[in-house]
Amino acid sequence: MTIRRFREPDRSAIHRITVACFEEVSLHAIAQRKYGAFRGGAWQERKLADVDADLEEDANGAFVAVEDDGVAGFITTRCDERTGIGHILNVAVDPDFQGQGLGAALLRHALDHFAQRGLTHAKIETLVNNAAGRHLYPKLGFEELAGQIHYMLELPPRPVLCEP
Repeated sequence: MTIRRFREPDRSAIHRITVACFEEVSLHAIAQRKYGAFRGGAWQERKLADVDADLEEDANGAFVAVEDDGVAGFITTRCDERTGIGHILNVAVDPDFQGQGLGAALLRHALDHFAQRGLTHAKIETLVNNAAGRHLYPKLGFEELAGQIHYMLELPPRPVLCEP
């Protein structure tokens, strides 16, 4: 397995892995299960749009784990030089390759990337139901700082007022 910087031809594999991995740990998917589809398409479309935005914002901070058959995992990051914090936005490993250490390898690669950029801290967020992440992140030295609760309210339908 090798880890290298994201290339545009990797995008379709990243999309496939995203859809395969985020159904149980994506706020988009959780909200859709409760309320149905939202504007902007199904949860998969909204999550893929988020990942694409991350790739566009900092393609140099996106990395893929490559096995013989192609892309087996990916990580997207953002560097905030102003605060010295590196943000890990997404990390996912193809289900066929999970349990082999690829997620940890991708995270270590991102941490090296942050250090090379002169950053002083790394931050990752996860949902409480992401058992794999909650197991892995502390093993790599991440410390839990605080919990966060996501609330949503369905608004009653109202007529849309159009201005002339």
